[in-house]
Amino acid sequence: MLSIILSVGALVCLPLTGLAQLQAQDKVPEKREPFRLDLVPEEALGVIAFRPAQLLSEPTLKPIRELLLKDMERSPDMAFLGLKPMDVKSVTVIYFLLDIRETSRSPIKTAFLFETTNELDQAKIKQNFWQSELEENTYQGKTLLTKGSGSEDALLFLSDHTFLFSDKTSALKKIIDHMHNRNDSIWSRRLADVSTTSVAAGINMQTLRNRLGKVLIQPLTQRIPAWPMIAPIWENTEIATLGVTVQNDLSLKLIFEQKNNSEQLKQSLDGLLLLGKNMIRQFQATRGNLNRPLQPNEESYLKRLENAFTETQVTQNDTRVTFSSVFKQELLSQMVDLTIPAILQARAAAQRSRSKYNIKLIVLALHNYYERHHHFPPAIVMGPDGKTPHSWRVELLPYLDQQALYDEYRMNEPWNSKHNLKIAETVVPVFSHPSSSKPANTGYFVVVGDDTAFNNKQGVSFKEITDGTSNTIAVVEAKRDIPWTKPEDISYDGKKLPQFGGFFENPPVNGQPATGVYFVGLCDGRVRMLQDNIDEELLKSLLTIADGKPDQ
Repeated sequence: MLSIILSVGALVCLPLTGLAQLQAQDKVPEKREPFRLDLVPEEALGVIAFRPAQLLSEPTLKPIRELLLKDMERSPDMAFLGLKPMDVKSVTVIYFLLDIRETSRSPIKTAFLFETTNELDQAKIKQNFWQSELEENTYQGKTLLTKGSGSEDALLFLSDHTFLFSDKTSALKKIIDHMHNRNDSIWSRRLADVSTTSVAAGINMQTLRNRLGKVLIQPLTQRIPAWPMIAPIWENTEIATLGVTVQNDLSLKLIFEQKNNSEQLKQSLDGLLLLGKNMIRQFQATRGNLNRPLQPNEESYLKRLENAFTETQVTQNDTRVTFSSVFKQELLSQMVDLTIPAILQARAAAQRSRSKYNIKLIVLALHNYYERHHHFPPAIVMGPDGKTPHSWRVELLPYLDQQALYDEYRMNEPWNSKHNLKIAETVVPVFSHPSSSKPANTGYFVVVGDDTAFNNKQGVSFKEITDGTSNTIAVVEAKRDIPWTKPEDISYDGKKLPQFGGFFENPPVNGQPATGVYFVGLCDGRVRMLQDNIDEELLKSLLTIADGKPDQ
């Protein structure tokens, strides 16, 4: 459970990282202000609140802080809405079930409440929220800022230090309604015992069971062998709350409110504790039977974990059951060390997914361009004066929801003119590789040369791609120090293959060295992952449009 908390906490904080400087603080005030739970409507499904500045300042979390620092050194602009994490006093995430008429892939919508220590730069936040002018909509006397027709993203400033945003305008309207009509905040009372912790959370289990019970539980009953032991917790809990305080040690408190005074829930928690201790002993015994004795660090870690389980208390007072545990600083440090690889793996997976999605969007934009012009754009497009070149990436901006940036670019000036260089410094997410240390550079290129998909000044049409669009590369992922506006791509002479990729690699397998991998976008719209050790003849075939060789 602790590893999950630390992993989630670190991943939640990652999008907030944008500081050029992040300094550790050895001391944290013992008394903290309660989270703004008074803004959570009664109908909310649940809430989770945490304190980024305080968590990142904890000496015990130093490895996570150092990981974030490295990310910020590579990508100073990866801040979320331009916020600096050490300036973020608290983040409160409020969860709602979708209204009956709303549709979404997820049955849950969320709203985010940010409180900062410094006064908000509202202009900067607006710009990061949406490059174009935001529309103002008044609701119950509050000014909602939206991206315009068809978008449900909304932003609301409550004060100089507090703002809300959501991808569902209806979620912010619920909070505004609550602000106008509240007499008492039920969530403030529900989380009163944990409102000053480092992390606080609560969920209405009764509502969750009624609305999503079957969807959630059926897979769990089949996948979790210990589900019969967990079932009474799921079935009897009305409101569950969590409080985590990190201050040298980690204190964990789980509170389960029941409708009836049942002992089943407490018995389940006692049983899970015993199961945890037995699993530690079984692991130790298994290693001994396999003649693989524990290393000293492993032995100390398991001993400390077993002690934490032994000292954990499960108490019941009428309908309330409380699970309390303390993880000492030494154990917490070891757990953080174990968590770092999981964070790195999750980050790498997210970066791969984002890069693949970027290429998908670029190829889709190429197809939208084709639909209008009946050919792909040439790699270098001439401006209205017929002699000033600009990149195909600039030409695609209107097809990537970047019309305003396209209009700002001066086509009759070179890409590195004083005006256009300012455009080049603008980070366009779809052209910026998620693993790049220079976000204004591009990580995506076309291949130019005889018989490639970008081999002429007019632009290639589908009828010229006789090898088939599913067998021809349109866009490749590659590490190059090239601004996204620069009309420069990757040349191929038909003989020596260029170097692609450079961002990702597959780990070693069975003693074999790691293999570099990269994504390519095919002319039919699909995205494919290739390896550095791909057959050279096959890659040459994929780079050409009419060599007569089928893909293998």
